[in-house]
Amino acid sequence: MKITNESEYEKASERADEIFGAKKGTPEEKELQELLKAIKEYDDDFVRMLKDND
Repeated sequence: MKITNESEYEKASERADEIFGAKKGTPEEKELQELLKAIKEYDDDFVRMLKDND
């Protein structure tokens, strides 16, 4: 999963909030892990872009 814009980021964040606390071993827990990874990558890319523009 790759988040490419702010709209996708917002949707991913909302979904992560919905399933936060999913039980270990469930499909929701797997989905949550993928969402959190994608959100972190988007955040890291955004921060990197800001630093590059300084």
